[in-house]
Amino acid sequence: MVSKNLLPPLTLYRQLLRAHRKLPPSLRLLGDDYVKSEFRRHQNITNPIHIVGFLSEWQSYLEEIKQQSKLESTEEIKFGKKIELEDLEKFSDQQLGQLYELRNETKVVISKPKKSEKIT
Repeated sequence: MVSKNLLPPLTLYRQLLRAHRKLPPSLRLLGDDYVKSEFRRHQNITNPIHIVGFLSEWQSYLEEIKQQSKLESTEEIKFGKKIELEDLEKFSDQQLGQLYELRNETKVVISKPKKSEKIT
């Protein structure tokens, strides 16, 4: 849940990149690139409704990542969450396309063997 007060954009941006330090290296790289491109893409937005929506969603994501990275277990931590159908229905065609591309890129990153692993 997002707190009432939204973080300023630059503060939020920096906190997102810091939170990504706790991600596995491949996911960190993907996440950092995505955050950077989204903030760059939205830096000239002037519509207050879009700005508040953008910052709210990224702040919600930040809180989710912080919560997930606090979990300690003997098995590998799973990052991310399922998107509810009612939320998916609100997405534009462009957003759905972007989500599909992100999903495919995530699968590629996750399926790559780690440098420490040897392929036999």
